[in-house]
Amino acid sequence: MAMRYIIRRKNSEDLTDIRREVSNLDSQLSKAGDGLKRAVEVVFNNHQSAVYQFSAKKAGTSWVWVCPCIEIVAENEEGLFKLLEKYNVEKPSHLLE
Repeated sequence: MAMRYIIRRKNSEDLTDIRREVSNLDSQLSKAGDGLKRAVEVVFNNHQSAVYQFSAKKAGTSWVWVCPCIEIVAENEEGLFKLLEKYNVEKPSHLLE
């Protein structure tokens, strides 16, 4: 059974770090518009992945993509901790012994 954890991003409008992970991000997202949402998955191996959750936000007179959170998925606690480390997120206290 996979373990899932949601990471809240501090600056949802800055997609620089995501662009390093997803080289074709703009083509996967297409043009932002009212009410649009997208999920872009990055698979690290057979047991670990990250799903970037995007939504469109009005910026002046146009729409832009923002990514407020990332869902990480791992096969076990050890894999989850590795992904948390990759994203510079502290281990959840309820999982520490």
